[in-house]
Amino acid sequence: MAFCSAPAREILSCPPEAAGGLAVVIRARGNVPVSVGASCIFELTPDDIRESWSSALGLKAEVAGAMVAELAHRLCGELSDEEPDEEQLASEAAACLFLAIRHRNLPLADMLKGCRVTFDDQRRSEAVECLSP
Repeated sequence: MAFCSAPAREILSCPPEAAGGLAVVIRARGNVPVSVGASCIFELTPDDIRESWSSALGLKAEVAGAMVAELAHRLCGELSDEEPDEEQLASEAAACLFLAIRHRNLPLADMLKGCRVTFDDQRRSEAVECLSP
């Protein structure tokens, strides 16, 4: 299993509505699109978001940081697989998203409008970039 190479790699994103395509269709249903890898896109329902965010908020930021580093490291390897398990990718990407937002103490609503999570495997550190205005 290969892992993320230098220096940082996008591991997931929540495409903003301006991205068009499937992101618009998913957002029209009241859900949030999440893209992981080149070909895996899934959606988070409001119930998924409430449950996952509640769990993330129950963690100290430092604990969330350690957990996101482990998950992101694993995702890097899975994204390099020739035939990744998309259900596993979606599950880990969703957890990684909420843990990264919690670790960085970012506003959930703003990040779910559009963001990108990158991971530097050498530093074992993630970054969350807002993609929406």
